[in-house]
Amino acid sequence: MGVSEAVRCFDCVGMDCMGSFCEGEYCMVSQYAPRWGSARWGEPEVVKGCAKGSMLGKDVRSHCEFAEDSDEPFTCFCNGKDLCNSRKSIRKVEREDVELVQCVCNGAHCKNDKTCIGELCTYVVNHKTKQVEQGCTNASVPLIERRAIGSCMAPPITGAMHHNVAKDAQSLLAVESCICGTDYCNSEKPSVTVPENESCSAYVEVTTMGTTTKSKNISCTGEYCFTASIKSKLGIMSSYRTYGCASFTGEDPLPEELDPTGCATFTSENLEVKTCYKTSDKNAVGRALASKQIPESRQSKPSKGKAQKPKPKQVEVEYDNEEEEEEEEEKPKGKSPKNRQKATAEAKKEEAKEEEEEEEEEEEKEKEKEVEASTKKSFIFQKPTQPPIPDDSNTTMITVFVLIILCILGSGIVWKFELHKKLKRSNYDSVAGG
Repeated sequence: MGVSEAVRCFDCVGMDCMGSFCEGEYCMVSQYAPRWGSARWGEPEVVKGCAKGSMLGKDVRSHCEFAEDSDEPFTCFCNGKDLCNSRKSIRKVEREDVELVQCVCNGAHCKNDKTCIGELCTYVVNHKTKQVEQGCTNASVPLIERRAIGSCMAPPITGAMHHNVAKDAQSLLAVESCICGTDYCNSEKPSVTVPENESCSAYVEVTTMGTTTKSKNISCTGEYCFTASIKSKLGIMSSYRTYGCASFTGEDPLPEELDPTGCATFTSENLEVKTCYKTSDKNAVGRALASKQIPESRQSKPSKGKAQKPKPKQVEVEYDNEEEEEEEEEKPKGKSPKNRQKATAEAKKEEAKEEEEEEEEEEEKEKEKEVEASTKKSFIFQKPTQPPIPDDSNTTMITVFVLIILCILGSGIVWKFELHKKLKRSNYDSVAGG
């Protein structure tokens, strides 16, 4: 696998936004929906930014994922060129349609509905109150939920995964949340059969409207230990920080852009997201790699002859110090007004450059069409031939000639008539005189 080179990306809010930049291994377009359970704490927003980290694959294909019957993508990855996460550029990358799933719905958020449709199904249980709720959820944060698909985790890795079974950070500590991606997979609690040998710390910290609430720090066991951090200027929840344990059922594939362990970060103008997974269980890493999603465009067709044995995958075990190393990376510096103006000017230049490239492409296509049209055989259907029409100059000469002849004939007749008249008069005069 080749190492991904740094790419420059738009770093802003909105599908058509431009003006700020960041650098990462991949450019992204994603969604952010500030939520606490089933309650909306702000409007969903399209966020553009950079993704990087050891948990990201090194050869992620450039593509966009679309929900059923949607004209706008909910997730895009690209690194083919700088600023590839502009609206015009993402139209050119590979499109992948993602089917929504039908789920069992049970709880106050369902009202009278027994089923719901969404990107993921949920099964949530509060082990302290024994309250259980089932339903649907859509990815609310870049990257974090993608790694958690097919797992049961305690506490929930985002604030959008508990429906109405928790009210604050302390009560959320007792909640286990399972998410899965197949029809009615939440009709009962997903079964975890893998060994859970990792001892992890569990903790939740939430900041809303300037007020921070924290839970106690307890321990839990699972297949993996995870951490997640969300810092946002969108909505009323300015931060959500948690760590805990997660175990996977094996029913859902590992997303193609992620590796089983390591850290991944997403940075945007008003949003910073980071998540890490670690385990000392080599078998857990092997199971995840074996289930990794392979897109149809990369699936190799079976070749004739002897089947080749697959090469064993290298298993990398992440250790405790990896998260500390990730945290030691430099934090992005704040953008001053001068830098923002400069970034806006550069963005406009890049946009103009893109438009010029598109115009050149359109001109080339038009030229190709003209060449194709000129090379096509054309058939001319001729009508029966007719006698040639006399030239106008010949017609005029003939007409003049005929008129001259008529004049001569007319003058001759008149002259003859006058002569006859004179002879007759002279005869009359001679008779009268005699």
